[in-house]
Amino acid sequence: MRIAIATVGTTGDVRPFAALAPALASTGHLVTVLSWELHRAAFDATGATFRALGPTTSWDEIRRTAQLAADARSPQQQVAILRDFHLREAAAHYRALREALPGHDLVLLHGIHSLAEAAARDASLRYATAVFDPVLLPTREHPPAGMPGMGPLNGVGWWLLDRMLARVGRPLADALRAAGSPSAGSVQLFRARSPLLHLVACSPALAAVPGDLPSGVACSGAWVPSTAPGPLPADVEAFLSAGPAPVAVSFGSMATPDAQQLGERVAAALRLSGLRGIVQRGAAELAPPRGDDLLVSGELDHRSLFPRVAAVVHHGGAGTSHAVAAAGVPSVVVPHVGDQRYWADRLRRLGVAPEPLPVPQLAVDPLAARIREATTSEALRGRAAALAERMRTEDGVTDAVTRLEALE
Repeated sequence: MRIAIATVGTTGDVRPFAALAPALASTGHLVTVLSWELHRAAFDATGATFRALGPTTSWDEIRRTAQLAADARSPQQQVAILRDFHLREAAAHYRALREALPGHDLVLLHGIHSLAEAAARDASLRYATAVFDPVLLPTREHPPAGMPGMGPLNGVGWWLLDRMLARVGRPLADALRAAGSPSAGSVQLFRARSPLLHLVACSPALAAVPGDLPSGVACSGAWVPSTAPGPLPADVEAFLSAGPAPVAVSFGSMATPDAQQLGERVAAALRLSGLRGIVQRGAAELAPPRGDDLLVSGELDHRSLFPRVAAVVHHGGAGTSHAVAAAGVPSVVVPHVGDQRYWADRLRRLGVAPEPLPVPQLAVDPLAARIREATTSEALRGRAAALAERMRTEDGVTDAVTRLEALE
């Protein structure tokens, strides 16, 4: 098949597709990736053809947007901030997608990419959608993330969410109308969902996958690379070998206006816990005071690092949450924005993480207390090891390829 993959967003929105693309290419499919130029490097050596579409952006813009969203005072404001970032030059982006998609047998698009869904619909193409958490799957089993449980009335919560997203999503409809899209008004902001196949690419051992999934929705398991983990830099290897297992700290593409203070708090919490630490600078450019007990690093392959640490302090992104769980070590989750609160709650409920500590509440003493709990609790460590063992039997990429090929 000639398959187009359309995705936008942060690293966590792109890396799973970069893990899927080589599996599709290796089975003979012709894969074209349509995304922001920023993500071209992620698809090097995947066997896919990359075509840059959409507005020019940068990691600095993504960091600023994530910071603004994290600082928003309400979920509506948070969604509006993310909306405005994704809908920059929306009409032109839609037209470029509309020109690029015809000629493909199947389009696989990210569930947040509403412009790509409109373009696929308007080109009368078969399309599948994919997301990396189940947080927006309507279900009677639980309300939308952040809302209180209402038992048999959970559907009311989903109705309210739909109403809120419809209001916040009006600029999407306006942009599509301006571009002449027949789908203007019928696609939903950040909720692209194919009636043909909607893949939830997350571990069923880790996520709370509802039992009443609509027809066409399938949980494939997480999409992780099949390649061997990359080597760690010499200074990281030397640090790991020089003492007891440290605590890793990684906040991914999350940014904060007080990065210096955040770094200082993290370093103080590690030292108050009596533990060594490896802190990834990340998008926030964390630069905590260095010492013999603290190493600051750049980007590292989490598959190589996490199995060798005592615990991981992280933001609760879907990809990082899966990587920590697969490594079999406890988490300390500091959620910033979006679905990170969902993953923080899931890890706590599974008994592999203490109570989450949202970034606005991050202070030295509570962070140190959670780090001590994560690294000293035999119960947490035992459950983390058992969770990793269950996840080892999963092969989300192969499952996804099989389901996509069944659409041929």
